[in-house]
Amino acid sequence: MNNKKILLVDDEASLRETISELLTLNDFIVRTAENGQEALKILDFWTPDLIISDIMMPIMDGNLFYEIVRETDTINQIPFIFLTAINDEEEKEKSVLNGVDHFLTKPFKIESLIKIINIKIDRFEKVKNAYNTINASNNNYFIHEINTPLYGILGSINLLIKNKKRLDENEVDLFYNTIKLSGERLNRTLKNSILYRDLKNNELDFSDTSSSEISNEFSKVKDNIANADKNQAKRIVFNVDESNIKIEVEYLHFILFELLDNALKFSENNKKVIVSGKKYNSEYYELTIQDYGIGFTEKEIKEINVNQQFNRDKKEQQGLGLGLIISKIFIKKISGVFSIISQKNVGTTITIYFPLHIDNVD
Repeated sequence: MNNKKILLVDDEASLRETISELLTLNDFIVRTAENGQEALKILDFWTPDLIISDIMMPIMDGNLFYEIVRETDTINQIPFIFLTAINDEEEKEKSVLNGVDHFLTKPFKIESLIKIINIKIDRFEKVKNAYNTINASNNNYFIHEINTPLYGILGSINLLIKNKKRLDENEVDLFYNTIKLSGERLNRTLKNSILYRDLKNNELDFSDTSSSEISNEFSKVKDNIANADKNQAKRIVFNVDESNIKIEVEYLHFILFELLDNALKFSENNKKVIVSGKKYNSEYYELTIQDYGIGFTEKEIKEINVNQQFNRDKKEQQGLGLGLIISKIFIKKISGVFSIISQKNVGTTITIYFPLHIDNVD
């Protein structure tokens, strides 16, 4: 069984159902939509290995759907096959100009479709294997985020070896602490890179039956921050109500830690970080994290992406930006809502609406 995922988009119900059944019989996992707008909603929480789309559709046609997919960083490499009628030459020419590289004319044989699907997915797999995390060889930020903690570890070890007879206990402890902090930074960078790769490659599961108690998990995250730096933990002012939300515990822990860490990192040590959480309605839990830090412009918020860094003159150790990106993807995958409001030199407020676990629904 190949378990490859296909998103099928076509407004003709009978054809959509027939193709879906035939693909399922050939061991593909298929989800369907009747237009581009409906397909985009599916892509918010489900990432296929290939998209098959009609061109002429109501509400949002195939060409506009294709353009939006290609402009979205997390899904723009997914291979596309367009279905077209014999008399669609004008639409076909428009699609070619937009960059579409494969068409299948209706009517077609299912054997032809399966052959094309396998070829394009195999090619896509090779691309993913070659660039399955971040293209590190051409990325200065990635190299910096690996080399900086690595130099901290190796440099401290070398100094300990060379000066072991001259260093007192406090100086040795200082070097040990540097090694520990550098190792943790390196470990976090690598783990987040692998997690991002797994998300892009559909290797993580998101179950509708998942449940996590957010207040308890928030306390664990705050304790983790306190273990690393008690002064930083003291900056967090919080009021997080208990509630079971629909997400895996490890994913919730990741989101809370990364967003809290960012809020602390991008604000001064004398500034508080305010966290509040409460049940919003019968379907959602609202969590807000507010800092009074350097903030972002509207343009910078739109440009937030992997390997994108801002204000390096003010904040040197920023990381790769993966924490925020992965958190946003997690929220999309569970059908939640993620928003950022920020003002330069004033601060940033992140608001998340988590779907409640079914037991919490009135």
